[in-house]
Amino acid sequence: MEVPGKKRDPGLDKGSADSTVYCQPCGEGGKRAVAQGFCQTCEEYICAPCFGYHKRLKMSRNHILLSKDKMPSFFPTTKQSAIADTEYCKDHPKEMIKFYCPTHGYLGCGDCAVLDHRSCKVDYIADVAKEFVIGNEFRELEPSIKRAEDILSGFISNVKELFGDVKNQSKVEIDKLRKFRAEINTYLDRREKELLDNIEKVKTEDENALTALKTDCELMKTGLEAIRTELTSGDVSMNQQYVAARRGRKELRGIHDEMKKTAGRMKARRYRFTKDADTERLLGTYMGLGTLDVLGEFQKNIPVPDLSTVTWKNEADINVRTPEDQKPCFISGLALLSPGLFILTDFSNNCAKLVDVTTRNITSRIEIPDWPWDVCALPDNQAAVTLPASTLPTLYVSDSTTHTVLQLSLDGKALREYSDKKLEGPKSVVEVCPGQLIVCGKGSDNVMLMTEKDGKMAEILGRKDGLSCPFSASFCPHTRTIVVGMYGNYSLKVFSANC
Repeated sequence: MEVPGKKRDPGLDKGSADSTVYCQPCGEGGKRAVAQGFCQTCEEYICAPCFGYHKRLKMSRNHILLSKDKMPSFFPTTKQSAIADTEYCKDHPKEMIKFYCPTHGYLGCGDCAVLDHRSCKVDYIADVAKEFVIGNEFRELEPSIKRAEDILSGFISNVKELFGDVKNQSKVEIDKLRKFRAEINTYLDRREKELLDNIEKVKTEDENALTALKTDCELMKTGLEAIRTELTSGDVSMNQQYVAARRGRKELRGIHDEMKKTAGRMKARRYRFTKDADTERLLGTYMGLGTLDVLGEFQKNIPVPDLSTVTWKNEADINVRTPEDQKPCFISGLALLSPGLFILTDFSNNCAKLVDVTTRNITSRIEIPDWPWDVCALPDNQAAVTLPASTLPTLYVSDSTTHTVLQLSLDGKALREYSDKKLEGPKSVVEVCPGQLIVCGKGSDNVMLMTEKDGKMAEILGRKDGLSCPFSASFCPHTRTIVVGMYGNYSLKVFSANC
């Protein structure tokens, strides 16, 4: 009995009892149907229904079909189809991947094509593989992979740095907490000692006063005993008794005077410890010692691909004119504030504007008291705007007269000079990633990528991209977007990276 498959026993042609060939697609689905034809493209025997269906399907209507009388009597299993060296379909594990659907970006077998992509124009891999592999799209995969690898390497490097930041921050904050706790302990020990010393002082003073009072009372009592003894003595004359009586009365009056004073001394101070209300409230709160406040995030440079290898897609311009503007816009400065949010200076209209390149809208406008020339971003979503009289230290400046970019030290000394024959009238200079900057060439109608290490420049945007007198530019690594402001133009040019 013949088993469905891509072969037929040669012995069948020599008079074998069972020379029937069965439909392979049906056999793979668990059914048995006699083959009524053969598809040379798929290299499979097919039954009559599959034969008709094969001619109707968009993906197989151009396949080479042989009728029953012309189909081969033997198809060797050693002959592999052009698609046999792919891999098995994930949805139909017994089937090989043979088709690709460009509409859905899906690779699948014949069953997938029939069941899920019947209305799609699918590619038969055996027909398109060779042309694809030798074409540009295949060759562009490697540089695209390399760019993605570089970006991910940057991410991993940033994560490692963040691990260090997190660890160091933890140590610093723990040290601050423990130092504050030690300060509190020192303070409480000092206050406790002060209070204990006060208690001891009051106690000692009161005890000393009471001791003195007791002594005085005992002395007065002794004096009274002496007066009594002298008055009751029978061995003295009347005259002596008279003298004793007169002296005793005087002494008695003195003792009574002292006794009156003694009544006022018959006391001791009462006191009690009263808990400090602030300290008591501290003990009753969950925020004793302090709180842990989230102040922001550690910011790391977003990994940027090598812009010299990137192709740019010209997006729709963004009109930055607002109803308050009285003159044509002169976008003299651009800076990235946060992902997708740029700040620009409009020299002609004395203002700064916030531009959201995602929504393509001006989200805010603020008047500037003088003509703003350039702008740079500061921490905490702040920005600094340079005015004609302002002088701010910078590392890179453009010299339109000599067509150069200068690297300066903070004290204004020229460290290095950059130039290129394609750069004329340079204006805005902006760092896009460590070691790489973009420079606007107003006179050459282009944006150049400058590499700090070797001083080389390469044009990445130019007249072909619609640039005319570019004056300012900025780059958003989050959205891989370059925005360019041009002299006397209401619109921002927007370019996104094809990577």
